[in-house]
Amino acid sequence: MAKYTFRGLMMLGENNKVTVVTVCYNAATVIEETILSVLSQDYQSMEYIVIDGGSTDGTVDIIKKYSDRIAYWVSEPDGGIYYAMNKAVEHATGDYVNFMNAGDTFFDSNVLKDIFYRKLYTEDVIYGSNLCRYSGGYKSHHPAGFEVLDKAMPFCHQSSFTRTDVLRAYPFDTDYRRVADYVFFRRLYERGGSFRRVDKYICVYDEYGISSNITLDYYFELCRAFGWKASMKEYLKYCMFNRMKSLRYCRLRFLISSYQKPGKYQLHPKGFKQM
Repeated sequence: MAKYTFRGLMMLGENNKVTVVTVCYNAATVIEETILSVLSQDYQSMEYIVIDGGSTDGTVDIIKKYSDRIAYWVSEPDGGIYYAMNKAVEHATGDYVNFMNAGDTFFDSNVLKDIFYRKLYTEDVIYGSNLCRYSGGYKSHHPAGFEVLDKAMPFCHQSSFTRTDVLRAYPFDTDYRRVADYVFFRRLYERGGSFRRVDKYICVYDEYGISSNITLDYYFELCRAFGWKASMKEYLKYCMFNRMKSLRYCRLRFLISSYQKPGKYQLHPKGFKQM
């Protein structure tokens, strides 16, 4: 595995600097919640970068409201989400990068402090748990083992922090338009990259984001990324499973489950306590 130049050894008691990145496009209905979630973090060694793909719906006006607290932002057409993420990394000055994209939020204002304050990490990736936001409520999700990498991500991308040097050495593969993060982490793991799990909720992830639209192109990309054999039967099954999501995770389901399994299902994120 390639060696990276880490940003100098820190004195005991110092912290890793974290760059939080938000990538967005025409996200006026959700971008402010994400921005406020980032800016509310009670952690000094943080910078914020926003990369907008040339929005025309008022997203840029919302970004401008907070521009004095954003280290770098730009609004211009680009080649898609992973082009934007690679662009953000080039401007990052932190030791680790977190991608908290439009529609997603940190679990609470203490996430970065809880994980990084007076700690010094050297692992390539730090990752933890997250809440999944559905139409009916919220469900906790904890990382899986890395044996699932042949078919899925073992953790939510927004609930991870990756060393900036690693992201620069191995940028997201923009041949993939929707699963380049899966490909990145799998390749890093196969190269012998180091991963560290922390027992904390890191983010609240919107289950109705870009990956929820199962187009045929997206299915073929999944097949290429994971080495699956494409079939119309499997594609239709995949689509049906995804379209049933709103029924499986409706309000009634969460209302009942929040009483049966309160540690896993809640109607509101405040029903969960940090681990």
